[in-house]
Amino acid sequence: MFMSIRVATCIYASLIYHGVAGFGPSSRGSVVLTRSTNTPFRLQSMLPNDQDQFINMPNNMPPPIPRPDPSILLSARDGATQQNAVFAITAGIALGTCIFVSLLNGVETILPTGWFAAWRDYTWPAGLGLIFMAAGVSHFTVAEAFCNIVPPKGTWGGLWQVPAPLAEELGLTYEEYHTYWTGLAEAAGGLLLVGSGLGIFDIDVRIPAGLLGLLVFAVTPANIYMYTHDAEMGNGIPPIPYPWGHAGRAVAQMVILAFFWKLTFHY
Repeated sequence: MFMSIRVATCIYASLIYHGVAGFGPSSRGSVVLTRSTNTPFRLQSMLPNDQDQFINMPNNMPPPIPRPDPSILLSARDGATQQNAVFAITAGIALGTCIFVSLLNGVETILPTGWFAAWRDYTWPAGLGLIFMAAGVSHFTVAEAFCNIVPPKGTWGGLWQVPAPLAEELGLTYEEYHTYWTGLAEAAGGLLLVGSGLGIFDIDVRIPAGLLGLLVFAVTPANIYMYTHDAEMGNGIPPIPYPWGHAGRAVAQMVILAFFWKLTFHY
């Protein structure tokens, strides 16, 4: 889900790069990004006739995000070590979620009576619901990017053995199957959360909140896979900085889970 939000912020830039500006690779040659010490970034098109073309780029363009040496990744360790790491990360996320729930409880205690409930009841369902609706749609608009972060069967020393029922009958690959069903679940859950929060649907807010909380936890392996294997989404979406970018995303996941816990059990 967190990568879905990240995808949405990158779509506009990606369109500019690949479509509007025409900077993407073409059949005539390759595109090379160069930078000198006293000039802005430039895009150099290496054409077959050796005629170089330069396009001035903003001099504040960020440098490429460095990737870690594959030998230091958890995927380079033995199966038992990988499995222990996955269990430890999952336990850490669960523990962190409990901490943030406690923090929210503390905020509720400090605020005047009714303030926290108003914040929770009138802003969380609509805000979170809209985020998940957008995230779900992105599973279809940039499906290939999400397919790239679905852990293949047998990942982590054989630990990952989640099936894909009826995938062959539907004409879907293993990665497409899990990308599409999670996208549908996020979009539908987000819609129900918004509708129930605004009173459009006669559904208790706790139901979609609890289901979305379970979904967030269910897609956690994709986030872990990106960390353990340095998997990138591609499609013009910048990779997550290693390792602190993954740590920041894990904290964001804990906060989201804490919100859903409060909506489900303290609403």
